[in-house]
Amino acid sequence: MVATGGSGASATQYDVFLSFRGPDTRDNFTDCLYRTMVGQGIIAYRDSEELHAGDQIDDLLRAVSESKICVPVLSRGYASSASCFRELAHVMELNESTGKPLILPIFFDVTPLDVKLRTEVYVEDLEKHERRHGSEIRQRWDLALRKVAEIKGWEVRGKP
Repeated sequence: MVATGGSGASATQYDVFLSFRGPDTRDNFTDCLYRTMVGQGIIAYRDSEELHAGDQIDDLLRAVSESKICVPVLSRGYASSASCFRELAHVMELNESTGKPLILPIFFDVTPLDVKLRTEVYVEDLEKHERRHGSEIRQRWDLALRKVAEIKGWEVRGKP
């Protein structure tokens, strides 16, 4: 059984939940990763469409809760997406409270230092989110970024 997003029974448990910013990696790296997993019989969840303002993310958060592993693909544009941050914060908080899902981050064209907010790559977008969503949300998302950056993952470079 392969899940590609949104639809599927709530009893489904996924092996892997892919969290990514669609415009950055959907049609290249993440698609290749997803197809490779599916080809190996791994039940993987990836959202098939980019969420827009006002969209419901309940299905995504439920899929995270039903997954054994979460692979956040942290890219240069990841920080511009409030829905990516909501997913990541949920993943990190769920992991902290239950020990699941296992988190295996991929740093795609960014480094863990970028994600830890020690460079300007994510800072500007986070400041925009703070103006829109408030300082409490910004602090929650900052914490999620710092925690995921502390996990040993893989640094991947896209095409030059």
